[in-house]
Amino acid sequence: MSVRVAVLGAAGYTGGEVLRLLLPHPALEVVQATSGQFAGKRLDFSHPHLRGMGTLRYTPHDALATCDVLVSCLPQGELLQRWPKVCRLAERVVDLSADFRLDAEGHARWYGKHPRPEDVPAFVYGLPEWMGEALPGARHVAIPGCMAHAGLLALLPLLHAGLARPDLLVVDAKTGSSGGGSAPDRASHHPERANALRCYKPVGHRHTGELEGVAERVTGQRPTIHFSATAVAGVRGILATVHAFAARPVDEAEVVRAIATRYREKPFVRLLRPSASLSPFPEPGPLLGTNHCDLAVDVDAERGRIVVNAAIDNLVKGAAGTAVHVLNLMLGRPEAEGLGFRGLHPL
Repeated sequence: MSVRVAVLGAAGYTGGEVLRLLLPHPALEVVQATSGQFAGKRLDFSHPHLRGMGTLRYTPHDALATCDVLVSCLPQGELLQRWPKVCRLAERVVDLSADFRLDAEGHARWYGKHPRPEDVPAFVYGLPEWMGEALPGARHVAIPGCMAHAGLLALLPLLHAGLARPDLLVVDAKTGSSGGGSAPDRASHHPERANALRCYKPVGHRHTGELEGVAERVTGQRPTIHFSATAVAGVRGILATVHAFAARPVDEAEVVRAIATRYREKPFVRLLRPSASLSPFPEPGPLLGTNHCDLAVDVDAERGRIVVNAAIDNLVKGAAGTAVHVLNLMLGRPEAEGLGFRGLHPL
């Protein structure tokens, strides 16, 4: 029997990608998708790429019915408002917002006082490559932020192996316009964004708290991470560049070995080698639509600097794809099930 899945807030970009991945999934059945704006319309009314994938129609948020799994794609803060009702409707909940990513103290610092701190400990942080052992059987999971996700996949192996100083780490993330969501504002308006190349959050980005908090969970020591976000002209994709400083003398082979060992059994993280490809530097383009993260390492041994680049599709590996990956693990399914799309080249 298929697992019945409802998607709350399904009309946005992330919701569209969740639906694209779930509708053909062999073990999951989408039984409901909600929208505050398009109730009564078919899913392909707002998602043209879903044409021909069934006749399901949006229902209002307040008409959400019981289901086995609820995937919430609501904007920041909206699931919290609905949580007392929503938590009773589904045995399992996967949230793609930041409502339950941080502990109550971290949430208060970066987002404001958490209205339901007693519910936060029930959520597992959904980074499968590092929190995978906690996901089978989990009831509530919070999916990482997209830029934090890319940064963590590049950074955590260095800290876990003791290769990088935890007191001086820089993560610089470049992101396309879809990361701002489907609701337009002046900054995302096409004439403002089409040829953008601007650092819109040099300091104080909320993902800083997520990066530091997760790194502390993995290593037992809270690092100091300097995070900046830059808008680029593309629609989809993130390139995160991690600059770390070696805790002791290291060469590139040792760093490569640490990362390769960590991700050897992880199906969606790939370490690129210069000798093995005409395109050895990670870039989002070939990854669009996929649940993969590509990494590459460079080491300046003379100056003790380690650089790791990580590329992902922000809407898939950074959101919907990881939600499906997490669901597979929660339900005891093969972790790559429904996530076989390999990308396109050239674009």
